[in-house]
Amino acid sequence: MVPRRPRHRLPALALRRPLGDADRTGHTATARGSLGRPLGLRRRTPHVIDFRYHLVSLAAVLIALSIGIVLGAGPLNDNIGSTLSGEVTKLRQDKEQLRAENADQRRQIEGRDAYDEQTLQAVVSGELTDRRVTVVSLPEAVDDDVDAVRTTLEQAGASVGPSVEVSADWARDDDAATSERTEVGEAALDDLGVEPAVPDGAQQIDQALATVLTATDQRGSGTVTDAARDKAWTRLTEADLVDGPDDTPRAADLVVVIGGPVPATDAAEGDTVDRAAERTAGAWVALAHLIEVRADGTVLASAEASTGTGDASPVTMARTRGSMAEGVSTVDVPAVPMGRAAIVLALVEQREGASGHYGLGQSVDGPLPATS
Repeated sequence: MVPRRPRHRLPALALRRPLGDADRTGHTATARGSLGRPLGLRRRTPHVIDFRYHLVSLAAVLIALSIGIVLGAGPLNDNIGSTLSGEVTKLRQDKEQLRAENADQRRQIEGRDAYDEQTLQAVVSGELTDRRVTVVSLPEAVDDDVDAVRTTLEQAGASVGPSVEVSADWARDDDAATSERTEVGEAALDDLGVEPAVPDGAQQIDQALATVLTATDQRGSGTVTDAARDKAWTRLTEADLVDGPDDTPRAADLVVVIGGPVPATDAAEGDTVDRAAERTAGAWVALAHLIEVRADGTVLASAEASTGTGDASPVTMARTRGSMAEGVSTVDVPAVPMGRAAIVLALVEQREGASGHYGLGQSVDGPLPATS
């Protein structure tokens, strides 16, 4: 029996490679924990920016600022200053040129208006001989325009009665005012002995006033008696809906309704028209329509509203396609001699069965009606 050769164990430390020696793969051995993780990875060194970096950044900013100051006070300043001075000089010259052009255009306009004023009577003379005309003044009408139109009508040979002034209550849209107008309108029509006949958007007081002014219920129909007109006129004036002569206005063949842009009640943005102003302007259009279907001729005269104000002009609404006032002639410049001549010639055109829109605004047929 061969005895076993005793095994010689090496010390435990002899089996371990010293840290830093390479193993068979050529990698350096590292200390490991109980799970085999390298011990050296457990600690993380925080990244700290040295204060020197702050000093370098601050120095760079100061250097850049210094360079900007030097350039701004030196060559760049000269170029910028020269450019700005040139622009200011050019703008000043443009302003002076525009002022001179504006003054020149104003002189030309005033000269044309003066010429038109001098020749106005010759243009309109005899055009309305023996015609009875009533002027209806709306709340927005300018008194000077009303007086000038009356003078022009008289120069044309018309017999012009006292003006009839319509109250602002005529177009108020609150419930109390609407109810009162309805009652007054029904009673006035009963005084006149006519049946109510108003289109949508119009009022019975429109029909009543139109009948009082023209003494007819419909164009070409029988006349309404003076006694009936007196009662209806008294009812309208006592309700403070109209103002005018104590006696009932004489029955007219032709009627001129003079107004102006209705001011917006709320500030409007852009080209938006104020709704309340639009409703009031629509009420004036309805009144002109009810007069037109009874008179031999009706002209609605009013300036157009300025762009961006939110105001509403009855002339603009009357010119809208589909408006109830399609048979009413309109003039948008009643304040100038040309516009007053257009009013007279439009009445002549209306008497002949035609109508049109005249002045200097949009959607006009021309400055004046064509004369034969």
